[in-house]
Amino acid sequence: MMIQRRWTSIIGVLALLTPVAACSSAPDGTVINLYGGASGLGFDKIIDDCNQQAAGRYTIVGNLLPSDADGQRDQFVRRLAAKDDGMDLLGMDVTWTAEFAEAKWIRELTGDQKAQATKDTLQPPIDTATWKDKLYGVPRTTNVQLLWYRKSLVPTPPKTIDEMISMAQQLKAQGKPYEIGFTAAQYEGYVVNVNNLITAYGGTLVNEDSSAPTIDDKTVQALTLLHKLSTSGVTSASLSNAQEPEVFADLQAGRSAFSLNWPYVLSSMREANPELVDDLGYAPYPSVDGSPPKVTLGGMNYAISTYSKHPEESFEAAMCMRNEKNALSAALDGGDVPALATVFELPEFKKAYPMADVMMTELEAAVPRPVSPVYQNISTLVSTTLSPPQSINPQKAADKLRDSIRDAIDGKGIVP
Repeated sequence: MMIQRRWTSIIGVLALLTPVAACSSAPDGTVINLYGGASGLGFDKIIDDCNQQAAGRYTIVGNLLPSDADGQRDQFVRRLAAKDDGMDLLGMDVTWTAEFAEAKWIRELTGDQKAQATKDTLQPPIDTATWKDKLYGVPRTTNVQLLWYRKSLVPTPPKTIDEMISMAQQLKAQGKPYEIGFTAAQYEGYVVNVNNLITAYGGTLVNEDSSAPTIDDKTVQALTLLHKLSTSGVTSASLSNAQEPEVFADLQAGRSAFSLNWPYVLSSMREANPELVDDLGYAPYPSVDGSPPKVTLGGMNYAISTYSKHPEESFEAAMCMRNEKNALSAALDGGDVPALATVFELPEFKKAYPMADVMMTELEAAVPRPVSPVYQNISTLVSTTLSPPQSINPQKAADKLRDSIRDAIDGKGIVP
């Protein structure tokens, strides 16, 4: 999921739809309008590199979108539903593939394009770009959350969420920084955490083909733990409004002892608070019983709009922006975990990502969110039904969620 929203990228809201690939004169050749992912740190360098390689045949122009996944989707849906041919290349959250493919808004990749898009690519990202056994995207990035912690406060990282809560409460009693940071605002980032807990108990939100809800006692257990965590006295006072930038800020400012967040934390902390980097530890996402975690898969894919007048050039641009050189650049400059397996073997990547082995282990067992054309409805139902987490009644919330998801799948009471 493109759920990672770096604390610096929030400026994208202020420049909505403003081209970011500025040129001293009119663009050369065909203009390829890129929407999504253009606000990443150092991404202008990647666009410049690909425009040079195009040698005047086309020019990629990056356009900014809202910084949150929900806001980005809203804008995509409005413009694609209107058959807007001004959008060529779409930087899409991994949860949108089924919806956009079913609506026929994005092009299937076949033949040589499919072979190119999947070569040397990790399988989990490929799966996120696939719907009904057809490939609809070029996997660019992938993502899994880790446990970040302060080594001076936490000599040994917890293996379970209960252990983490207990450690945080002890730190609080000692008058030390103690907070556990995680996203719980009403948006996609909260759904990731809910999904993490449900899968930790071996549960799911929907069945394999997303045709029916699977809310059961495992969901109740997960919601009970979520309620315990949010009422334990060791989370931020603004928990129900916390998105990734706020969670990162709490860690940067020294308020958090633990932070459940994406891999970008390390690269961003090097810029935001270098003095804290040496005290920053990482570990697998805590589970419920100490077993290896099964966390939610995130990331971003490039898809070509059905209405683009330049599909061939758009595909070429996508492959350039995610090639090994530029995938490494995005990883080093912007904290974007590459979908290309070969990048994980590069010395520069290994040096910048000491947690690469932990990431890869989590990726191999990562769990997607429901793959469904009505995923956005399911996501909205989860985030609203369970907000704020402090007020959850586990059994009642599970029952309501089951009925609401069934209605969404059946096309009843669809939410915007």
